[in-house]
Amino acid sequence: MLTRLRVQGFKNLLDVDVRFGPFTCMAGPNGAGKSNLFDAIAFLHFLTKHPIMEAVRLLRETKGRSPEPRSLFTRFGNYRAAEIRFTADLIVERDVLDDFGVPAQSSVTTLRYSVAFRLDAGNGAERLELTHESLERIIQQEARRSLGFPANKAFKDSCIKGRRAGTPFVSTTQGESGPVIQVHQEGHGGRRVPAPKSSRTTLGGMASSDFPTILAVHREMESWRTLLLEPSAMRAPSLYQDDRIISPRGANLPGAIYRLEQQEKTRGTAVAELANRLSSLIDGIRELRIRDDTRTETLTLEVQGVDGVFHPARSLSDGTLRFLVLATLALDPEVHGITCLEEPENGIHPTRIPAIVRLLRDISVDTDHPVDEDNPLRQMVINTHSPEVFQNCDPRSELVFIDEVSITQEGQEGRVAAVRAPEPSWRIECNDGTMPMARGRMGAYLGQAAPREQRQLWLDLYSKSR
Repeated sequence: MLTRLRVQGFKNLLDVDVRFGPFTCMAGPNGAGKSNLFDAIAFLHFLTKHPIMEAVRLLRETKGRSPEPRSLFTRFGNYRAAEIRFTADLIVERDVLDDFGVPAQSSVTTLRYSVAFRLDAGNGAERLELTHESLERIIQQEARRSLGFPANKAFKDSCIKGRRAGTPFVSTTQGESGPVIQVHQEGHGGRRVPAPKSSRTTLGGMASSDFPTILAVHREMESWRTLLLEPSAMRAPSLYQDDRIISPRGANLPGAIYRLEQQEKTRGTAVAELANRLSSLIDGIRELRIRDDTRTETLTLEVQGVDGVFHPARSLSDGTLRFLVLATLALDPEVHGITCLEEPENGIHPTRIPAIVRLLRDISVDTDHPVDEDNPLRQMVINTHSPEVFQNCDPRSELVFIDEVSITQEGQEGRVAAVRAPEPSWRIECNDGTMPMARGRMGAYLGQAAPREQRQLWLDLYSKSR
């Protein structure tokens, strides 16, 4: 679980510090930086699987091309940030498996990971050069105090565990030929890595049971996903050999539902719950099933309407398929970590927005209960331009506003992203520099778009629970 992310020098995120809860809705004008924040999360995820430059190439394309390394640095006028730095506060699962199935247990579950890069244009080719990496514990007392979002004692006890002396797990020192990354022993001899020569981060290259806490952080960030749902992928049947996990594009939906059916104790529970969920979006939904065609070795999603006919996924609307993907993620116990989704309102009728927001909230961990198999440690982060989505979120705990502000840096004027939150809210109470959001700036989101009975009530009295 990502509880806090500070991003410096990345695109228009010169220095932003965002606190995340189980469900976070980010709103703001076009170009303010909402998608760039998603890109920062995606980049950290890619680093767990790929070399640094491959992670750069996997970021979203601009004008049909992968981004060039220099385009990732904050720039305006003649100013360019000297480095890109990410600092993430995390809660990780303590018991993990490495790629060989060897079990390991991290020393602690609350950690702060930091990684930084500079631009190297030597040899005529640009690349990101690793200049810093660190991983250190967040002591239990600080972790409980800084968690921020409302959560009861049972939740905190279930996910804040472990102790370790003050030695970090990963640190960076300055050697004769540049930065040196030291991976400290954890029942192991440790290792030293010359940072500028490394094509990978240590988090991406040393995830094994020999370094269990690094492995736990790797597994957490590896589980992060950004959904870029495509209608053609969601409509496609699953082949027998396909993964049984929904892809970021929404592919393998029939296979994922089929796997849930095979894992349940009472056959038909998963499809019945999905049908019930879908009926809150579309009137007249009676049943949902997966048709197994042994001849073509395919699995096809079908939905029965009031006419009694089962309609294949290719005849369903984009909004219906998006809703089904999200409903399946909510049911899937194998889904962990962050799910990022842009504009969840796409294809959804405004009167059904409350149902989609409830579903997104249900995907997230319930902080009124301990973390377990039925309440996995996962969170949902969305961005939106929809007044209806905005008004169906709790302003005290779920809303973040990404705005633009004018600054002067090294004599150059530019506009960069800034983080605001409604007042009162737990993010303002954390006193970490988050600016309060003026009521006047929220006029576009707090107008007359939603029916009166669906609007959030704003109260000036607020006390932090538990």
